[in-house]
Amino acid sequence: MGRSIGFVAGGIGDQIYHLTQLRALAGISQTGTIDIACITPGPMSRILAATPWVGRVVDARPIRRYLPGMRGSAAVGALRLHRYDSAFILHRSTSFKLAAAFAGIRFRAGLADGWLDRLILQAPLALSAGGARRSVWGHRPFIAAIDEYLVDLGLVLDEDTPTILPDRSATSQAKALVQGLAGPVVIVNLFVHAEGRRWPLDAAMDTLAALAETTGGTFILNAGPDAAEYHREAVVAWHEQCAKNRQIKKGQLIDSLGPEASMERDIALYHLADAYLGVDSFTANLAMNCNLPAVILFAAKRDRLAYRSRVAPLAPEIRGDLRSLGAASIAQSLDTMLASRATQPLPV
Repeated sequence: MGRSIGFVAGGIGDQIYHLTQLRALAGISQTGTIDIACITPGPMSRILAATPWVGRVVDARPIRRYLPGMRGSAAVGALRLHRYDSAFILHRSTSFKLAAAFAGIRFRAGLADGWLDRLILQAPLALSAGGARRSVWGHRPFIAAIDEYLVDLGLVLDEDTPTILPDRSATSQAKALVQGLAGPVVIVNLFVHAEGRRWPLDAAMDTLAALAETTGGTFILNAGPDAAEYHREAVVAWHEQCAKNRQIKKGQLIDSLGPEASMERDIALYHLADAYLGVDSFTANLAMNCNLPAVILFAAKRDRLAYRSRVAPLAPEIRGDLRSLGAASIAQSLDTMLASRATQPLPV
């Protein structure tokens, strides 16, 4: 299929939704790799630095609002210099499709959201397509149209092999963090910017205390630096739990934020841990793409994602009521995920 480029957009978590699809496309390209145009090239370059099937990470921000002759022409000219044969637009953006066409990319496939998209694309993918796969894509069921297209091409969507790999030096750093911790080691994220999607602190601490008592394991708080204050509150709340329950220990909950924290270390950590338990966020998508068995708490049933094989999505009956997801149901899902980890250990 010659040289290929894929276009993605949205938040970082939204962009890594597509890594299984992009890896399948890389397998049929002339080089065995695919370039990725995205709107967060800095973080994506770090996330994918050790991933052999990714070629260049291209800054797609200049063409996010591309208008021929008005905006983004220099960026489209730069795309033309790379002489791509195929473009796969895994986003509804018409600007990306126009940019691919004006960059001289002869074959263009992608999600078709209107008559202009259908005119630009050689392989327009209807937003209503996707069949049974629509159920795994939550509130973005149209992404299933890409899955269906790739399967029709004879490609395999490998949901069992990590799409994000750890850097060797970062793995050493992550090993130092988990060394000596009582297992199972579970990465936990309570925090997301949207308050309606957060796991309420008191409910989370009650559940983690019950899990710590029954599993004897260690729970590592993990999120971005913007969660630092929330993590401090969580540690205080945990110590209060320990004062009430002598069956659990302060050392069973640790905060991974601090001067040693980095994207590279966290990726390695997700390859070393036994499971993920947390809210719908970038970290949940990172867990799925590292093939870390994941129990993900969604704010609503329509949001549930299960596009990888080792995920247990949970959602309350009433939107945003994560408090109602009791410890028993979470513990049952975590047991299932831990069992899948035991039977299929991840490569490091």
